Amino acid sequence: MAQRKSSLRDLAAKSRKDGLADANTGHMAGRIAELDPALIHAGGLEDRIDVGQAEIATLAESLRKAGQKVPIMVRPHPARPGEYEIIAGRRRLAACRLAGLHVRAEIQDLDDASLVMGQAIENIAREDLTYIERAKLAVRMVDEAGLAPADIDTAFSCGKTDRSRYLKIGGGIPDDILAFVGKAPGIGRPRWEKLVARMEADERALPRMRKALAAANTENDSLATSDARFSHLFEAAFRSETPEPGKGNPGAGTREVRIPSHDKPVGTIKRTGTGVHLTLRDAPKPGFLDWLDRNVEAVIGQALRDYERDTTLDEMAEGFEGDDKDET
Repeated sequence: MAQRKSSLRDLAAKSRKDGLADANTGHMAGRIAELDPALIHAGGLEDRIDVGQAEIATLAESLRKAGQKVPIMVRPHPARPGEYEIIAGRRRLAACRLAGLHVRAEIQDLDDASLVMGQAIENIAREDLTYIERAKLAVRMVDEAGLAPADIDTAFSCGKTDRSRYLKIGGGIPDDILAFVGKAPGIGRPRWEKLVARMEADERALPRMRKALAAANTENDSLATSDARFSHLFEAAFRSETPEPGKGNPGAGTREVRIPSHDKPVGTIKRTGTGVHLTLRDAPKPGFLDWLDRNVEAVIGQALRDYERDTTLDEMAEGFEGDDKDET
């Protein structure tokens, strides 16, 4: 049976019971207050990859017109009496600052570990973190906050398999790559997983990605979105390397084509700047080359159908990834 999700109030109750929040003003816990944003400081872990100023400005204008419906969550600052640390609601806090408004906040009495857990629980419950943001948050919970890997299961309401994926993918994407890509809202687990696997299997994949990153013009409309920047580096990771004209081994960037029924390669394939060159050295079977010459359009058509099928399956897997939970 899947375990029940913890709440911030559960964590606050545990903190008070265990005596882990002595520096906080426990009698204030659970109440709603109007606070000056200047009194609220950063706390916990950064859980979002990129929040644009335009997004904050839009939210600030909404708060000016309609008011703040949902309070943020804070805890009393452990070292500054009368001040606070943010648990959840960083965007709303930034928007209130920009709008010159006081911020409605629910005050909860949490120790340091519960602060990080509460932050994760709140953001996962709102379901507005992208897959890579969740994966990176899981890694930071373990590496920076010192929580046990099993705490990810509680915070994310997931099982061991999903936890392992979060840690593998979140730890496998370098910070400079992630800073370029951003939060990639349309990219789910399967493609991030493929990218990490590619970097593990091909030691030249990451250098190719960094080369593509360095050459990228982010002002180009084709790379204007986070998803497009992911696709740009994903393609670089899987691209076959080709030598510069007049340099290197003429065979570099060419790989052999092998099929299970033959001991020797049946040909070579080479990716170039203009396309793909496939060369069959000898007919794998008598008459095959003549048959291929007559049926090449049908062969390519079937390959395109296979590609479309595989792409559709990947997209379906991404759409249902949230349902792929272990029972505990």
